[in-house]
Amino acid sequence: MANVICSEQAGQSLETLPGVARDGVEQRLEYLRTMPRMYAITDDDRFPGCRSFWVDPCYRVFYMVAASADDVYVVAVVEEEVDAPGIGDEF
Repeated sequence: MANVICSEQAGQSLETLPGVARDGVEQRLEYLRTMPRMYAITDDDRFPGCRSFWVDPCYRVFYMVAASADDVYVVAVVEEEVDAPGIGDEF
């Protein structure tokens, strides 16, 4: 089973997340303990080489998987701007 290690920034962000979002992150981190490569590598230039997942309503977690093991390093938890449904859909 993989170890999950958080950066200082990620740890601080997790402490300040609303309860529902924090629970969502914790649930997904539990999944990563058994399947660390579960989520796809992101193309976000802020965190090259990272994988990521979303947690409702607007949080994105970036993490890396150790090359020689399955340990997970959570790099950042970021609040992202999310488009509201229907906005920008007009043609």
